[in-house]
Amino acid sequence: MSGEKIEDVLIVGAGPTGLSLAITLRRYGIPVRIIDRAMQPSSVSKALAIWSASLEAMQGMGVIDEFLRDGARLNALCIGDGVRQLARMEVGEGIDSPFPFPLLIPQSETERLLNVRLSALGVTIERGVELSGLTQDEDGATATLDHANGRTEVARARYLVGCDGARSEVRRALDIPFEGSTEPQTFLLGDVRIDGGGLDHKNIYLWWRRGGTVALFPFEEETWRIFAMRDNDAASDIPPTVDELQSHADRYGPPGMRLRDPSWLSAFKINERVAARYRVGRCFLAGDAAHVHSPAGGQGMNTGIQDAVNLGWKLAHALQGVGDPKLLLESYEPERRAIARDVVKAAEQKLHLAFSSGAAMRIVKDIAVSVFGNLPIVQKRLQVELSETEIVYREGPLVALGVPPRIPRRTEVGARARDAILTIGGQDRPLWPLLSESRHTLLLFEDAGSEIDTTKLGQTDEHLAVLRLTAENDPDKQARERYHLRGAGWVLIRPDQVIAARGVGSDFTLLNRYLDCVLRPQKNAAINANRARQAVGEA
Repeated sequence: MSGEKIEDVLIVGAGPTGLSLAITLRRYGIPVRIIDRAMQPSSVSKALAIWSASLEAMQGMGVIDEFLRDGARLNALCIGDGVRQLARMEVGEGIDSPFPFPLLIPQSETERLLNVRLSALGVTIERGVELSGLTQDEDGATATLDHANGRTEVARARYLVGCDGARSEVRRALDIPFEGSTEPQTFLLGDVRIDGGGLDHKNIYLWWRRGGTVALFPFEEETWRIFAMRDNDAASDIPPTVDELQSHADRYGPPGMRLRDPSWLSAFKINERVAARYRVGRCFLAGDAAHVHSPAGGQGMNTGIQDAVNLGWKLAHALQGVGDPKLLLESYEPERRAIARDVVKAAEQKLHLAFSSGAAMRIVKDIAVSVFGNLPIVQKRLQVELSETEIVYREGPLVALGVPPRIPRRTEVGARARDAILTIGGQDRPLWPLLSESRHTLLLFEDAGSEIDTTKLGQTDEHLAVLRLTAENDPDKQARERYHLRGAGWVLIRPDQVIAARGVGSDFTLLNRYLDCVLRPQKNAAINANRARQAVGEA
């Protein structure tokens, strides 16, 4: 329709995923519209933990200082049976990240801080607006929006992203199956104050006894979240009382706890599902709209935030006429969906192990936790898995463009970047804050007295930041060791902190191929992308 207003990006859902996507797009200068059917922000604190990879993303969004100020660092996971503590597994140290700890902060506070940042970038959430219809064509998506005052609006957007949760209306409108299953048991949740029990408010507790299990998660100053599995599933839809939760705590939890002052009580089923597709045409799914799983490990919100930063820079490039939009947007699903499948599977395994019952299983769990849970190597593996810092993108056209090795390690193509300490102006400074949050960053590792000639790169303009690493700013060769480079070479880092490409010496053939397809003007990008695919196939 001639003269109609069209949004660049319409985001449906203003939870952590939608807010992170909106912030990422605005940092590129992309106009966004974000709506949510709820009239007010959620007051219940659903997700509690932000892990290292998401804290890295928060730094890229410019909100890390606020989160570090308001959150509390989690120290350990304590596992026990009856009166015995079987293991204390450290989770707040040893992670290879600028933020080597999980941060405990209620989701309601996470949303508030992200909303403050988004407001500073000039965007206001439109509340009481619900998507009731969706169609699309080659040029964009048409959304029917129902407002709380009874008005119905027809809105056009070049791209639409469903960040509207597990019951996503966007996913339903796109007719995308939500593949997976539902656990048969009913689980109970209560946010309560707890007296006694000898609990440390910086630890998580997983406790079992006599065939049952409870899990305790700290947040705010004195509040605990208690999880348990209901004994009688006939009352699956009825929220628990404090007395019911107290009964679980008495029978299965650390001795001596008294629960009081509930602020939230809920009974729910656990789904383990992943959307069959993350994209249909100009519409995308992210966050809980694309994947849901048990709260074991606390990775649901974190995975959604990382969906957002992955998709955000790619949408920004497509809208700004930078790079090949087909290649960029086709890379989102294979990169992120594979990660979601792994996260869902791991969360399911943790849930089944923690809440498995029976005398024989109790003995097995006690022995396994006592023997293996106290081993540093086991604790390290748990920390790394939960932190999501060791994830590797193995599929998709963007990863293929960088020609990854068959078995990539950290700082190889598809894996995450690493921090390092540099010497700048006579002072030690971390590398991580120097990585661009809205551009690719090219690390040039130069031999002494031999500067790499960047004129070979051709046109890079505002989309590429170049950081030279020399004997002066990397005197101890820490950055070289962290990035596995002995002589001259280069490493290209995407805005979402993923290694895009790398090479040795000053041969920029591979780098220029990537830049042609991803960072240079769109008019030649499609031709360059086709050539790159052919070159990758021949390699």
